Amino acid sequence: MKQFSNSAIYNSAMRQFNNSTIQQFCKGFTLIELLTAITVIGIVSGFVLVNLNAGKKQKDIQRAAQKLMLDIRRAQNLSLSPLRDNVCVYGLKINSATDYLIYRNDGDCAGADDYKYRVTSVVEESINIGDDIEISNFAANMDMSFEAPEPITYINGATSTASLPITLFNSSCPTCASKNVVVNRFGQVEIQ
Repeated sequence: MKQFSNSAIYNSAMRQFNNSTIQQFCKGFTLIELLTAITVIGIVSGFVLVNLNAGKKQKDIQRAAQKLMLDIRRAQNLSLSPLRDNVCVYGLKINSATDYLIYRNDGDCAGADDYKYRVTSVVEESINIGDDIEISNFAANMDMSFEAPEPITYINGATSTASLPITLFNSSCPTCASKNVVVNRFGQVEIQ
């Protein structure tokens, strides 16, 4: 009978040893679990990086629209307090789909061409819109000028034009939303 109890104790001790040993080895991850976790992390990272790049391109459009709006306002401010005597108007001419310039016309504003960009206009600054940013509705006559002291706003040389919309888009991001910079005949500038 004594042997039975020793055997029972031995078997009980072996079961506890085996259970504790097995539990020690079961605390880690299997290779399949690790590979699955790494794959999921890789897929999520890929989506984040793609969306981050599109977000950056959308911000580039917003930044270019803000810069254009500020440059239009700069031309308005220059017309209100000209740094030189005998300045007729300051203006902003969309030169191409990728750049524009701030100019001034000197003189007494006697001619019809004095209110828009001309060959004799003095270019204050030429500005590139930005990498991959273009004007989608570019036309050769996209011009606005401002005459002090009121200031009177001339769009393409006339005061009767209601507004001039300028649409900016990113040529390398077809899914990005475009931005409109609109100047109305009262000189108000806004981004839509």
